[in-house]
Amino acid sequence: MATLTPAELTMKAHPPQPPPRLRDDCPDVMQALAASSSGPERGKPAKSKIPLSADELDIYQAVLAQRLSQGWTSLNVSVRTYPLDATDLRSGLSVCECLEDIYLEASSMAFHSYHQLTRDILPGKKMELVDPAKQAQIVRANDPDRTMRMGKTVHTAVRDAEATGLFSLSEIAFDRSHHYAIVRYGFWCGSLCGDGETLVFEKVGGQWKKTDRFCGRWIS
Repeated sequence: MATLTPAELTMKAHPPQPPPRLRDDCPDVMQALAASSSGPERGKPAKSKIPLSADELDIYQAVLAQRLSQGWTSLNVSVRTYPLDATDLRSGLSVCECLEDIYLEASSMAFHSYHQLTRDILPGKKMELVDPAKQAQIVRANDPDRTMRMGKTVHTAVRDAEATGLFSLSEIAFDRSHHYAIVRYGFWCGSLCGDGETLVFEKVGGQWKKTDRFCGRWIS
């Protein structure tokens, strides 16, 4: 079975209204979109030969720590990241305000590669790294749409689905100065169960802080 793609993670989800069409006066966003569509053939990501940097590890930890602060003490995290796709409307990166004054690295492999994650990014004791293909089978078996038809209550079906859901992280794209970073996440727990978001981080005082820029978010 193929590894989950961002498209599968958002299958049948109900995202917010599509972002406004890209304007001609957004050169930074145009550059980001051009960068994501260049290089190796899209759709065939390669495993990165470059280990995750300290900045990338810090950002992944920050994303997971945010999830932990929302009450998700246990989480099944995909051991494999997925390429960041700036051309996907669900990413919200085509919204001018999202990448305003942020010029992504045109040569970034974040658009065409993936990494294998290690346990040192996990902030919670009950968070585990899992094989995304194997976890996908469990997610489908625990899909609330399926288990409710088998007699589970809505509350129990959703609770059980969330417990076995799959949390996936994208590759991280930096701007030219490595002052800003873009990353996506997706949580999939069934055909109509999950959420995801595109986050913009800024390095402040040597630490990566999530900004309040709104790029894209979906929930189902």
